[in-house]
Amino acid sequence: MDLSAILRFAVTNGASDIHLQAGAQPMLRIQGNMRLLGLPGIEEAEARRTIAELLASVGAPEMDGQLINGIDFSYSVAGIGRFRCSAFSQLNRAGLVMRVISSAPPPLASLNLPAVIEDIALEERGLVLVTGTTGSGKSTTLAAMIDLINSVRASKIITIEDPVEFVYENKKSLISQMEVGQDTPSFAQGLRQGLRQDPDVIVIGELRDLETLRIALQAADTGHQVFATVHSSNAWQTVERIIAMFPPAEHRLLLSQLAKSIEAIVSQRLVTSREGPRWPAIEILRGTPVTEKFILENKLPELSDYIAGGEAGMQSFDQHLLSLYNEKRITGTQALRWSTNAEAMSLAMRGIRRVGGGVKS
Repeated sequence: MDLSAILRFAVTNGASDIHLQAGAQPMLRIQGNMRLLGLPGIEEAEARRTIAELLASVGAPEMDGQLINGIDFSYSVAGIGRFRCSAFSQLNRAGLVMRVISSAPPPLASLNLPAVIEDIALEERGLVLVTGTTGSGKSTTLAAMIDLINSVRASKIITIEDPVEFVYENKKSLISQMEVGQDTPSFAQGLRQGLRQDPDVIVIGELRDLETLRIALQAADTGHQVFATVHSSNAWQTVERIIAMFPPAEHRLLLSQLAKSIEAIVSQRLVTSREGPRWPAIEILRGTPVTEKFILENKLPELSDYIAGGEAGMQSFDQHLLSLYNEKRITGTQALRWSTNAEAMSLAMRGIRRVGGGVKS
């Protein structure tokens, strides 16, 4: 297996991920679809040797005994690109997924996002959560938001990532990037270190544990601008997932901090457009007194109706999908596939009902 040739082919053809797994043929994900490369299946010894060589090249711990827990690391090839790697074991066989990472964050204006995303990025305090499933583009959206700040404002920006994906060039801001496992032992410790470095903006690769969440809320509560990603499907489920992390003894305090700190939740899905490339469908919740009230009173499902009211640039997934359908960006099939309420979407597409509203007169 010529790994360099596979990586070069993947980057040249716009693949988002390379899948290498013992006992299977190499595959690429292109525009959301898995595609075979037409190469022979990978032998177990070859898969393990490839992973071991990649780990050795980046100074990561040796593979033996670690695949059972999974190993995440970043890898760069001169003249080809950077990759976020995840090595794993399945049926006691080695596997590797390599996410293609652009060398620099894309301009926010190039991502076909709602204009309000720029306003959210340029707020100077509060907690901004960018959410979605794996492969939904949330890391790219977050990186573009941070690079916008970097371009227009003199700030100290600290990122804690596992691993580092986009590498920023200092523009108007000074950026320090910490990689978990290389520059800091954990997200929580990286946050503690970062708070002692006079930051204006803090970026957390993923909110995945209580200690990280606790420190992030404290940072947002004390006037910092905090960005993080969360694996969740929409805005109110994001809040629900975070609240589920709260221990009973700290529930009231952390809930109050969360309700007061949220500046925005940006949830994202990538939808196949009529032309082929994927188009982002975005749900946006803004932090307002009403949002704070619903969170404090644990009326999370009611946030969906509030989002659909459109205050402060808010919108639901179904409203954005309907807009993309009416603009002929996406097909009706795609709108229905990705909608939260397919029945309401079907009626709205025929002009019978407003998504998030009542029946048309």
